[in-house]
Amino acid sequence: MAIDLNLAPVDVDLFDLNEAAAVEDEQAAAVEDEQAAVVEDEQAAAQVDVQDAAPEDVQPARHHFDLNIPVFDEHEEIHGDDEDYGNNQRRELTNEQRQQIYEALLSLSNRGKMKRDTTTLVAQIFNVKRSLVQAIWRRAKECRELGIPIDVSSRKPKNCGRKKIQVDLSQVAHVPLRRRRTIRSLASAIGMKKSTLHKCLKEGKLRRHSSSLKPYLKEANKKQRLQFCVSMLDESTLPHNPKFRDMRNIVHLDEKWFNGTKKTRTMYLTPDEDDPHRTVQNKNFITKVMFLSAQTRPRYDHEGNCYFDGKIGLWPFVREDQAKRRSQNRERGDPVTKTMIVDRQTM
Repeated sequence: MAIDLNLAPVDVDLFDLNEAAAVEDEQAAAVEDEQAAVVEDEQAAAQVDVQDAAPEDVQPARHHFDLNIPVFDEHEEIHGDDEDYGNNQRRELTNEQRQQIYEALLSLSNRGKMKRDTTTLVAQIFNVKRSLVQAIWRRAKECRELGIPIDVSSRKPKNCGRKKIQVDLSQVAHVPLRRRRTIRSLASAIGMKKSTLHKCLKEGKLRRHSSSLKPYLKEANKKQRLQFCVSMLDESTLPHNPKFRDMRNIVHLDEKWFNGTKKTRTMYLTPDEDDPHRTVQNKNFITKVMFLSAQTRPRYDHEGNCYFDGKIGLWPFVREDQAKRRSQNRERGDPVTKTMIVDRQTM
C-alpha cells in the first residue's frame, strides 16, 4: 500500500506494529501450550500402560548404575543432533548398549514399575528416541511373562536381509551325461545361473567326478583274474583261516616305452647363458627306447627301518654295433648304440 508522507497521520490507515507483535506472541504461546498438553497426555498414557503390564510379584535384580558416567565412547558416531534425542534418525544400537539401557530402566524402577517420565529421562541420557527405550522395556516384560531369560538383543541379524532362494537340483539327474561335463553346459540344460550352480558345488550339493576308462573284461578274463587271486592264497592257512602269501619271494617285471627327448622342454638358465640348441633328424619320429624294470616287496627291520627298498634294477633294450660307414658324427667301426625289437623271444 502506498503511503503519502505529506498527509497527516490521522488521515492514513496505518498498521500498529506493537499490536501485531502481541497477537503473534499470543498465537505462539497457545500453540506451545497445546503441544505441551499433547506430549503430557502421551507420556501419561504410556506410563499407565507400562505400570499396568508390569507384574507386581516380580522382584527385579538390583544393578548399580551410575547415570553420570557416559555409556558410549567419545569417538562413537552419533546420527543427528546430540541434543535432540527425539530426532527422526533412529540409531542402530549394539547389544551391549541395549543391555545398558535395560539396566538403567531396571535401576530406576520399583518392583517392575517405572515412575513418570522414566523412559524420557533414559532416552535423554543415552541420546536415543523414547520409543526405542519403551520397546526395550516391552521386550523385557514379554520375556518375564513367558518365563524365559530376559534378552533385549537386536532381532535384526535374524530377520533382515535377502532371503536365500531354495534351489531344486532334482532335475540334474535327468540331464544326459554329455551335457553335464561343465558348469556352463549344466546350467544351460536346467535353466539356472552358473554362479548358483557354483555355490551349490561349494556347499556340497553337487560333486565333481573324474571318470576314467576301464578295460572291457569278458567272462574268460574275469575267470582268469579270479584264478590268479585264488592262487595267491597260502595253502597252509586253508581252509579255516585263509590268508594271502607275504609275496617276499616274488619279483614283479614290467616294461615301458620312453621317448629319447621331447619337442619342447622347460629349462631355467642364467641371464648371461646361451639358449641350448637341440636337434633331431625328424622331430615327428623321435627315437624310443624300451626299459625293463624289476621290483619286489621292500624289507623292514624290527624297528621299522627300511633296509631294502625293493628296487632291483632298470635295463634298456639296446645293443651295441660297429658303424658300417663313416659320417660327420663318427668314423667307420666306432661303437654305435641301437634299439632292438622287443618280442616274446627277447623277453
